[in-house]
Amino acid sequence: KPVAVEDLLGREPIKANLDEVFQYIQGKKVLVTGAGGSIGSEISRQVAGHHPEQLILFDVYENSLYDLEQWLKRTYPDLNMIALTGSVRDSRRICQVFAQYKPDIVYHAAAHKHVALMETSPNEAIKNNAVGTYKTAYAAMINGCQRFVLISTDKAVNPTNIMGASKRIMEDLVMAYSQKFPVTTARFANVAFSNGSLPDGWQHRMESKQPLPAPNDVKRYFVSPEESGQICMLACILGNSREVFFPKLGEK
Repeated sequence: KPVAVEDLLGREPIKANLDEVFQYIQGKKVLVTGAGGSIGSEISRQVAGHHPEQLILFDVYENSLYDLEQWLKRTYPDLNMIALTGSVRDSRRICQVFAQYKPDIVYHAAAHKHVALMETSPNEAIKNNAVGTYKTAYAAMINGCQRFVLISTDKAVNPTNIMGASKRIMEDLVMAYSQKFPVTTARFANVAFSNGSLPDGWQHRMESKQPLPAPNDVKRYFVSPEESGQICMLACILGNSREVFFPKLGEK
């Protein structure tokens, strides 16, 4: 049978009460960078259903951005939404987006995430994750952003690879702006069935009737795509600036 997210969690799915979050985003302009990615698209879907003044989708990859835009148009035909292509590494472009649309809330999900690929292209990890985050946070600061939520990873804790190190730099960079506007960080483990995740690879292998490889010396914890969006939503309003939020996924 097809593998469901619930089969991998080893626990009951988290169901958070997001009423306060959704009340907070009502009537506000919300920008999601990396909107076409696994987490960015889930954030966008959850925001879209709760009456923002405007939802601004920003991504360098036009195909995934187009797919998300079309889904949102079908699902929320009255949504005030704009989909924009561009890179967070492009100072002029990201500053132009902030200056024109003046978002109140920013969910910064744009980043390279694949560990092995970043090991062979460390310069790209730093340019996209660290420098791109700096440029996005700077644009947010000079354009009156009210809240900045950074999407990070558990690999940023005592990092042992380039991807994790670049994410840790991202965290430190946005914290430097916390005196200008509230900044919170959401850290994730593995998002089940996100692009390039272990279950995603299993799914492709099962369809081709191939064996399923997995290291036996590593324990993996998963969150569902829906849970990833909920954590980001909660990080927008809970706690104080500079705090880091992450799901508790260990054994009971």
